Amino acid sequence: MKKPEGSCNPLLFITTLIALFLAAERADAASSQERAVIIGFHKKPSQSEQALLHNHRGRMKHAFRLINAWAANIPEQEIFRLRADPRIKYVAEDEEVYAVDPEPSSAEYSTSWGISRIGCQSVHEQGVTGSGVRIAVLDSGIDYTHPEFLPSYQGGYDFVFDDSVPFDDSWNSHGTHVSGIITAAADGNGVIGGAPDASLYAVKVLDGAGFGLLSFVISGLEWAVENKMDIANLSIAGPDSPALREACDAAYAAGLLLVAAAGNTRQGDVLYPAAYDSVIAVSASDQSDLPAYFSPMDTEIELMAPGVEIQSTVSGGGYGLLSGTSQAAPHVTAAAALIMSAGAIDVNFDGVINNLDVRQLLQQTAIDLGDPGRDELYGFGLVDAAAAIAADGDVDGLDLVVFANQLAAGANDISLEAFATNFGGNT
Repeated sequence: MKKPEGSCNPLLFITTLIALFLAAERADAASSQERAVIIGFHKKPSQSEQALLHNHRGRMKHAFRLINAWAANIPEQEIFRLRADPRIKYVAEDEEVYAVDPEPSSAEYSTSWGISRIGCQSVHEQGVTGSGVRIAVLDSGIDYTHPEFLPSYQGGYDFVFDDSVPFDDSWNSHGTHVSGIITAAADGNGVIGGAPDASLYAVKVLDGAGFGLLSFVISGLEWAVENKMDIANLSIAGPDSPALREACDAAYAAGLLLVAAAGNTRQGDVLYPAAYDSVIAVSASDQSDLPAYFSPMDTEIELMAPGVEIQSTVSGGGYGLLSGTSQAAPHVTAAAALIMSAGAIDVNFDGVINNLDVRQLLQQTAIDLGDPGRDELYGFGLVDAAAAIAADGDVDGLDLVVFANQLAAGANDISLEAFATNFGGNT
C-alpha cells in the first residue's frame, strides 16, 4: 500500500529529534565551558566587582596586589558580556608561558668563560661580589640542595603547586642552570657565579616540562616586589598580554630591575616579557663576541651577554653545558648585582639612586659592537661589569658625559643637588 503524500517515517522523526537535542546539548556545554582569564580593572576592585564576577558566573582564583586585576575562571559566553562593563579594563586569557629552551651543547669546559668575559673576575678581586643584593629567579625553581647554592639560597615560593618548596623539577635543570650563572659559590670547585655573594631566591613559575601560566608570572613579580627583591631574572617567554605588561611596568616602577631572555628566535623578534620597555632584553653572544645563531634581531634588544656553551649547575649536584638567551640574561643580572653591591651612583641626576641608574650604567658601559650606538643585533653592546664598576667609582668621565647629553637633550628635571653629590662640588 502506498503511503499518503506528506506523511513521515516515525523512526526517522524520533532519530532527528534526538540528534537535534544532542546537538543543542553539546552547544550548550561548549558555551558554558570555563576559561582561565585575567580580569583587569580601571581601579582597585571591591565588593561591587566581586558581585559583578558572581553575576557572570565567574570564580576568582587570585586577587593580585601588584596590579588591579584578578585571575579567575569564567564561562566562555560570559567573557564578551564582561568586557562590555565600564569597570573592566581588559579580560585577557591566562595563557601559557615557557622556558626559553636551551640549545644543545657538546663542547667540554671546566670554567665559566662567560663570567670572565664580562669582567666579573677583576671585580671580585676588588672585593665586590654581590653582597647585600636580593635576586629573584622566576623560572622552574632551583635545586637549592646543590653545594654551589649553600651560601646564597635564601628561600622563595612555588606558584605552580602553591607551596613554599620551589624545587627545580624541570627535565633540563633550567632554573638551576640559570641560577648558577648568577650565584654559584666562590669555593674553588665547579663553576663560579657572577655575583657569588648575592642572596638568591627561587620563584617557581614553570613546571617540570618548562611551562606555566601568565598568572604564575604576575604572582611571582608581585612576590618579588613585596619581598623587596632588587633584581628579577626572567629566562622565560610568552604572549604579549596587557596583564603581563601592566605587572612588569608596576614592578619596574616599584624599583625592581627586570632582566629577561630575548628569546631563541633565530634573527626573529624579541619575545615577551623581554620586549616590554620596562624590561632589559638580553641577546646571546659566543666566545668571539658574535651574535649566537639562535639570537633575535630586533630593535628591542638592549644588551648582549655570553650565551653559547655555558657551563653551570644542574640538579643533583652536577654541572652541565647549555646555550641560549636564557643563559645570557643571568650574566646581565649578575653584572647588575655587582653594580648595586658596589653602591650605584645617581647616573641620571634625578636625586634618587635606583634601578633606573643601574640600567643606564649597564647601557653606557657596554662594549659597543656592530654599528656605532644601539643596533638591532647587539643593542648597546656586550655587558661589561668591570667597566660599569670602574665608571661607578669614577664619575668624572661617564657622568659628565651623561650630564652634558641630558642638557643637550633639553632635560629640565636634573637635580643640581644630585650633580653636586656625584661630583663632590657645591650647588
